[in-house]
Amino acid sequence: MKSLTKTLGVLVLSMGIMPIPNSAAGNGAEAFEKLKSLVGHWETEKTNMNKATLDLELTSGGTAVLEKFHMVDNGKPVEMTTLYYLDGNQVKLTHYCMAGNQPTMKGSYAPESKTLTFDLVSISNLKTPNDGHMHHAAYTFIDNDHFKTTWTFRKEQKDAFTEDVTYVRTK
Repeated sequence: MKSLTKTLGVLVLSMGIMPIPNSAAGNGAEAFEKLKSLVGHWETEKTNMNKATLDLELTSGGTAVLEKFHMVDNGKPVEMTTLYYLDGNQVKLTHYCMAGNQPTMKGSYAPESKTLTFDLVSISNLKTPNDGHMHHAAYTFIDNDHFKTTWTFRKEQKDAFTEDVTYVRTK
């Protein structure tokens, strides 16, 4: 019995010091390269209700990707900006939203599904936790001329709606 207890103890201790693989660790640079491949002018697919455009450009000596979103909704222009960058080996974004707040999200890239998923880590200008804000985003890289975004808006501390948009490269 003592040897079984000793063996289990050694096993438990060895498990505690063994590194656990993390699919998010070490893939920030690969994810950032995927974002850099989107530099150009994009428009929504014809199946989307509102026509929107995205312009992505490399900035700050190649250390950031700047995304400018444009759309007209009920005759009024809607513009938002998102900045993508590496923080160490972690890809992050800060979204400058028309809701008046700025969520920062960290990303994790899954090469097998070609999907970059972002989750909220902090937010500025949020008056209360119940106020509306973008909370989650996912980018799926379809091919060189198509990608899909899914943005989740949270209000009252629960998901309120999701925006799914597929973009087509025009330049």
